[in-house]
Amino acid sequence: MQQETDSLVTLVDEDGKEVVFQHLVTIEHKGSEYAMVVPVEGLDDEDESLVVLKIVPGQDGEEDCYEGVVDEKLLTALYAKYVELMEELDD
Repeated sequence: MQQETDSLVTLVDEDGKEVVFQHLVTIEHKGSEYAMVVPVEGLDDEDESLVVLKIVPGQDGEEDCYEGVVDEKLLTALYAKYVELMEELDD
């Protein structure tokens, strides 16, 4: 697992709109990497909405792509790793 905090990333959604996210951490799971991010706009401190994106490495010098994760079992496993990492950081 790789820890990265306080970095902003701008992604383009399916409608072509740019959305700014705060990148919390990158987690490795079964040979793939997943970015845990929260959208910067539209949220207050009590309503953070964690988004999990699979990092798809770019081919032949292309930039990496990000895919939303929808598989519930995978999301549960990734969230458990995220919680474990956050608890380790609090110690």
